[in-house]
Amino acid sequence: MAVRLGRLKVRPPGLSRLQALRYPNFRWFWISTSGQAMAQGMQFLILGWLVLDLTGDVSQFGLTIFLYGIPNLTLVLFGGIFADRINRRKLLLFSQFGVTLVMFAVAILTITGLVAVWQIFVASFLLGTLHAINMPTRLAMVVNLVEREDIMNAVVLNAGVMNAGRIIGPAVAGFVIDLVGIGPALFVNAGCFLAAASCVLMIRNFVQDTTQRRTDIFRALWDGLVYFKQTPVAFTIIGVGFAFGFFGMPHVQVMPAFAREVLEATAGQAGLLITAAGVGSLVANMILAMLGNYRRKNLLLIGALLLFEAGLFLFAWSHWFWVSWILLLFIGMGSIAYISLGTTVLQLSVPQELQGRVMSIWYASAGFMFIGSLPMSLVADYIGWPIALAGGAVICFVFTLWLAILRPTLRRLEI
Repeated sequence: MAVRLGRLKVRPPGLSRLQALRYPNFRWFWISTSGQAMAQGMQFLILGWLVLDLTGDVSQFGLTIFLYGIPNLTLVLFGGIFADRINRRKLLLFSQFGVTLVMFAVAILTITGLVAVWQIFVASFLLGTLHAINMPTRLAMVVNLVEREDIMNAVVLNAGVMNAGRIIGPAVAGFVIDLVGIGPALFVNAGCFLAAASCVLMIRNFVQDTTQRRTDIFRALWDGLVYFKQTPVAFTIIGVGFAFGFFGMPHVQVMPAFAREVLEATAGQAGLLITAAGVGSLVANMILAMLGNYRRKNLLLIGALLLFEAGLFLFAWSHWFWVSWILLLFIGMGSIAYISLGTTVLQLSVPQELQGRVMSIWYASAGFMFIGSLPMSLVADYIGWPIALAGGAVICFVFTLWLAILRPTLRRLEI
């Protein structure tokens, strides 16, 4: 250990926060991540606005997101396994250029006036498939681009630029739609994906350790499900996570329709609403970072859930743009705090040999926000947006009350 510590280089304090950027391959990867994050932040606002322009039907909009969610939810369980068994650079290039081609195709169809809603459905399904491969691969690839002592710094820098892109992307997309239309906005979106893919091409001499032991994929997933069912802490956090994903988080995906119908907002204003949730997420992450290794993570986790549910319930009844914007700040704070704290508690409590499988189930619960967008849109279409969003908040609260508050597991947890 002394020899290893002796080899670590001491860097000037001002550069220590950016030390991972000294690796040329990681620099290109980091720039690629920023382009990808911005493009993903734009994607659903632009496609959603296009569907609403073509059909004026909220349920069709919800179906678009649902079709994205089906392959995304199914394949995300296997995405990490693919990333361990196939060259990650090649896998990332395949998925990245695939997404680029899909978005350019939709852009050309829109500009030429040939676009139809069924084509957007097909595009959404393909995007869900490609992103389910892309995201686990991108997360797994970081460790192949820097040396061991710089991995933590690389992960933080990568996460930071992903959050920044998701904050900026929706606002940019909305204003481009307002200024020049949906067709040009789609080309901007496709261009961001293309830039991200081109940066991956610049990564040279990529080396990846291959996994020698290849267990049966379905057996591995089954072991994770058994652990989830039989372990109170995992059952509580992930159980609430499924309700949180299905009933609460779809509000982000349906925001373009809500903004358009309830707040009578422009595309630019809809983008600002999505940005508000992103800013709230950033603030919450900063607060959690300042708290450090706070012992009562369980109470913070319950508080984050209650903040999210209260914010979403109030947001459902708001008809004023800036009131909605402020409420979304708190909703974003609650949602990301729950996700971050839930991830931390699981990583600290799940045995190392089961972490990958349990975490894949945890990540799958987040994928339910795409599936939940369709029922939320249908309820909004037939009963109204306040009932759809407030009802989701109430159901989330019921699960929080049942699993996190009334049951002693989380209340008594010290970790």
